[in-house]
Amino acid sequence: MGDECVTVVEMSIGPLEAADRADAVIRWLLDSGVVVSNPLRGSTWQPSGYLPGPRASDAAPGFSDTDYTLANNGVDILVERELYRDTSPHEAPACPDCGYELAEATLEGLIRPWLDGTEPRVTCGGCAAVRPLGEWPDGYLVGELAVRFNNWPSLSPAFLADLGARMGPRWRAVREQY
Repeated sequence: MGDECVTVVEMSIGPLEAADRADAVIRWLLDSGVVVSNPLRGSTWQPSGYLPGPRASDAAPGFSDTDYTLANNGVDILVERELYRDTSPHEAPACPDCGYELAEATLEGLIRPWLDGTEPRVTCGGCAAVRPLGEWPDGYLVGELAVRFNNWPSLSPAFLADLGARMGPRWRAVREQY
């Protein structure tokens, strides 16, 4: 069994705004007690910049006292353009309106243009609805700002909504395994 994480990705802001929002998100997470700074960052046991704080269970109700001793259960704030995709078992990206599945080859052909600049708009082959690629559930996401929770229990919907609102207007959460 490998490590897994939940990564909250903001898709609509540029690099300068991402840096400013990252600072605000870090302050909020620290001030709320959800995380604390990692005094031993870089160790193989806890390589993340932040560790679960005394109020981590406010964000992830499944935390118990013993969960704080897990290896690599920290939080990383990522401020650079990256590609993210839910790696848990999932279906092909499907149109939210009609359920038409986007072919994997089509999806993969859209990634490089998005990484290089603008998010592609995709026309559904089933109902002809046009929407940004990030709006297709189970697809890829590209963002300048992300917050990764390594080996945490499930994050509460209220916490995710609050965090997402602080990050920007177009955020999504993905579950990744590594």
